[in-house]
Amino acid sequence: MPLLNELIKLPDKPLIAIIGAGGKTTTMYTLAGELAQQGKHVITTTTTQIFYPEPAETDLLIIESNSDTLLKTIEESWPQCHRITVAERILRAGKLGGLQPEQPYELLMNSGAHVVIVEADGARHRMIKAPAEHEPVIPSHTNVALLLMSAAAINKPLDENTAHRPEFIASVTGIRVGDVLSPAVIAKLMTSEQGALKHIPQTASAYLLITHASTAPNTALRELAELVQHATRKVGVLYSDQPAEWFVNE
Repeated sequence: MPLLNELIKLPDKPLIAIIGAGGKTTTMYTLAGELAQQGKHVITTTTTQIFYPEPAETDLLIIESNSDTLLKTIEESWPQCHRITVAERILRAGKLGGLQPEQPYELLMNSGAHVVIVEADGARHRMIKAPAEHEPVIPSHTNVALLLMSAAAINKPLDENTAHRPEFIASVTGIRVGDVLSPAVIAKLMTSEQGALKHIPQTASAYLLITHASTAPNTALRELAELVQHATRKVGVLYSDQPAEWFVNE
């Protein structure tokens, strides 16, 4: 089974934003681990908030609000680490506050990192979402965007059990809360500049990552992929059923 970093085209200096719902944090640390295994120095961080990383997810956690001190600490840590997670502050028990939108690019350019991966959205553990006015918090100079959703949302009713901000999904797609999230509706959400592509630079490569793929019929997955891939903006489509196991549905 190919690795995620083998299925997405990464530029020379990747600044990757992960948004949406259905596995952002797992995807961030999985991708960081793959790239670290290839000898890359990888920074994982957020522009919103994240839970404290587990020991297996990172080599070092740095919590620092001063940019100069942060850069110096990261540079000094690379000889012992390949994966460094960065946060600005502790919010409360178990939660870390993220960086300002311009900081990930500064880290990419000046800290000795080869890759910076940013969790740039929140979804409150729902399967699918649309952004509110202030979301997502996309870092400056993002050049790769990973748009996540869970296949478990396909053909489910649009409600608070399935979706984060269902009223925003209704507004973007033209349906009503309670209507079915058909492949056509989801494709519209995932290819909309007011939906999953909101604030994503036109120059960035975009990929729809569908997690929990076995929870939806293969015919529905194929329909969704075809609709997304025939949209005006080119968006690649990848699937996963288990963490770290990604594939293209031919």
